[in-house]
Amino acid sequence: MKKRLVFCMLICIPFSMRSQDANYWSCSYGPGSFMVPGATIARNMDSGVLFYNPALLAYNTKNAAAISGNIYNYFATNIKNGAGTKLNLNTTSVSVIPVIASNTIYLKLKGKPITVAWAILNNPVMNFNASQRRDERFNVLDESYSPGPENFIGQYTLANSVTETSGILAVGKPVSSRMAVGISFTANIRKQHMLVDNRSRALINNNDDLFQKLVTASEYYQANNLNVGLGIKAGLSYDLAAHHHLGILITAPLIHVHSKADILSDNVINNLQLGGTEIFLLANTKQTGLQSKWKMPLSAAAGYTYDFDKGQLYLATEYFAPLKEYNIITPRNEFFIRPDTGSNNLYTADLLRLKDARKAIINFSAAVSFKIKERVTGYCSLRTDFNYGGARQYAGTSGYISSTAAWNLYHLNVGGNFRKRRFNLRGGLLLTYGTTSNYTQPINYDNPNESNILNGETGIVKAQRMSAGLMLSYIHNL
Repeated sequence: MKKRLVFCMLICIPFSMRSQDANYWSCSYGPGSFMVPGATIARNMDSGVLFYNPALLAYNTKNAAAISGNIYNYFATNIKNGAGTKLNLNTTSVSVIPVIASNTIYLKLKGKPITVAWAILNNPVMNFNASQRRDERFNVLDESYSPGPENFIGQYTLANSVTETSGILAVGKPVSSRMAVGISFTANIRKQHMLVDNRSRALINNNDDLFQKLVTASEYYQANNLNVGLGIKAGLSYDLAAHHHLGILITAPLIHVHSKADILSDNVINNLQLGGTEIFLLANTKQTGLQSKWKMPLSAAAGYTYDFDKGQLYLATEYFAPLKEYNIITPRNEFFIRPDTGSNNLYTADLLRLKDARKAIINFSAAVSFKIKERVTGYCSLRTDFNYGGARQYAGTSGYISSTAAWNLYHLNVGGNFRKRRFNLRGGLLLTYGTTSNYTQPINYDNPNESNILNGETGIVKAQRMSAGLMLSYIHNL
């Protein structure tokens, strides 16, 4: 009976977090973005150096080098009432990050043309860091042992940082006057740091101002993981007619190459009375040298381009297959709950795992390029970036969800390209907005009590994400 009670206490501690790490097209180099060269699926007559569809490299007959980046990026996330009424979980950040360097080489091997491109890409996927605190005197504990209002302090911190660095090698080759094929290989390094720190405390009213008992419920979880994977894309480009072009792209699931991870956890319940029983709990562990796993699903994309008098119209869509629930980090079944009875360690892997699961989604983009002057071209694009996460993807509540984002995003790009004989200079503005009215609070300090382990009854709130970036790309024709 004691083992079951301890296990129930652990389950009641909120071993899950849910909050641009659960969206596939957040990167500025997706098929609907024109702030960097050639980020599309169907043929676009671009002078750039990196293509989402490697088959389009076959139409580039010039050697070129490029540097592109977000010279100014602003992000703001607001989870309204995320920790209780008027206790918002907000985070903002500003960054100046060069994100890509690339080179394209046009070759003729035995008289047959082939274009090779390489690139180094840095993508700051997520940087969320928010905290809240409630320090008030109100009724928290049961009247039977603590009559009247208690002094309560609750403080909560949620942080999740994800970055990806990729090295890309792509090859494009024409196979006829109307068709080209291509393949690209991407070595991807993904780093994640996640932190959940929740501390709730209440002083028992016992008519003794000097020696009041303290009721405590605290949870601390920190996870770090690094994953190295290999991605492979195969693309095709086909000219349907003089002004109509089609592109097809297949991306294989990510191949695991290398990983490492570690976790640190500390959970305490002290002097908590539940059903006439006083509860004490200590569960603590640090595990290093763990293996990690990060998955990317199979995806299939198609694009269409139409040439008109002074520009082009682009349409693209991409389907991402679902992923069943899996563990990014699986802890070892080691000494965790104290005192150890010989079987409590069986709960370790289930309670401390870092998990991921994804539903199938389809994204869409539409864009247009138009000639403003002889050497100036304007660009505008819109694209969806639907969220693939959600609590419904998971079989149970134990463990921690690796993603923070729970909102669909919508991206708008506007900008222009200035062309000279030896170079192209491209600049523009990227605006992103996302919102959801179905965000589950990670904590709620409105109504802490013994039955919810001083964490409150979590509800559904509204969350919002906005970002703006000033982007610049320089392409030098060698």
